[in-house]
Amino acid sequence: MLRVWKMLTAYVDVAVAFALAVVILTLDIGGIASTKLVQSATMATLAVVAIVLLRDRARGDTRGIEILKSVDALQKQMDVRVISGTECNRVLTDARRDTDRWMFRGGTGAYIRAVTLPECVSAARPRRRRLEFRLEILDPMKPDLCREYVRLHQRLAISEDSPEQGWTVDETRRELFATILAACWHQQRYEFLDIDVRLSSAYSLLRYELSTSCLVFTQRGPEFPAMVINSGTPAYLSWESELHVTFQQAKRLPLQSVKSMQLSLVPSAEEVRDVFRMLGIELPAAYTDRDLEKLSELALDSSDPYA
Repeated sequence: MLRVWKMLTAYVDVAVAFALAVVILTLDIGGIASTKLVQSATMATLAVVAIVLLRDRARGDTRGIEILKSVDALQKQMDVRVISGTECNRVLTDARRDTDRWMFRGGTGAYIRAVTLPECVSAARPRRRRLEFRLEILDPMKPDLCREYVRLHQRLAISEDSPEQGWTVDETRRELFATILAACWHQQRYEFLDIDVRLSSAYSLLRYELSTSCLVFTQRGPEFPAMVINSGTPAYLSWESELHVTFQQAKRLPLQSVKSMQLSLVPSAEEVRDVFRMLGIELPAAYTDRDLEKLSELALDSSDPYA
């Protein structure tokens, strides 16, 4: 009974409009009422119908808003979106601005070395903010691993003119050495930089970059699609745990052993040798002093590879 009453009260305006329409039709057919009366009653009925329609539209709008709110809440829970090109650069720039940590897993870390690490340090320095960096890159002491990494990207190159076709094992190892040297140099230059570099025995097509605001999956270059997952979401937390596990499995470099070294603004060949000797990394025997000087320049003066 209560349910019937609720229905009647909810649709009373509809019932009134229907009753008026029936009465008007009966009067008109029977010729009982005058034309003026029928017209007036018709206008009243239309007014009631208009009120009903406005009420339903308002209810519909409210439901629409509620639906949009639900969709927005669902997106916030998932919040996995695909980006590319300049949007990818913008997302990474925003992520670097206020983050107090960065976790990277990828190949040579060229972009990290040239852009991410120096910019994050520059942003943290004015406020003396602690900055935590975790880098997992390929092991340069495993030439076969570097060779397979190069071959994979060459096989997946879009065309014969793609940059990957010019990659070599020696250049890949040089990029890795440069990233390690840059990590040591920045560690010495900023007291509140807590940096940890691990060497991986496995390669991947994806690069993972995790900050306090989001996790970004990128491929080679901004022309490839990337994915963004906002922090605080289940997906972000799951990938954060995954990256932590893989990071712990990789070989750790003893960066603390070189923290007290006095590296020059541009480390000399002898300083570079000392750094890698203390890290337990054997540089190629063919490297001359000039090669080490170039390595130092590559570590600290690299341009954005995707500018």
